[in-house]
Amino acid sequence: MATKNNIRSIRFSDELAELIDRQIGDTFTQKFENLVTKCVWELPNREKQLKDIEEQIKKERERLYRLERATEQLRQLENDLKTTQHYFKFVERRAKAIAEAAEEEM
Repeated sequence: MATKNNIRSIRFSDELAELIDRQIGDTFTQKFENLVTKCVWELPNREKQLKDIEEQIKKERERLYRLERATEQLRQLENDLKTTQHYFKFVERRAKAIAEAAEEEM
């Protein structure tokens, strides 16, 4: 490990003391160094991961929106087909009635 020529005295809150104490290490100095190292080296990677995940979420939301729109359009098409089918049955009954009336007149 590197020599430690930097001696400093700092004041900090009890909350920060608890945070430092929860870090890995045998001594206060090791725990403090681990916390600072983690923040300097790991935090940027975590922030990048978070940004990537947020971008994936955004893309998936857009995909979900497109799927919901397509589903709604398919429901509309299904309703249109049912309505058309109903009218075709109506037209078929009328055509059959006209054909039967025409046969009777013959």
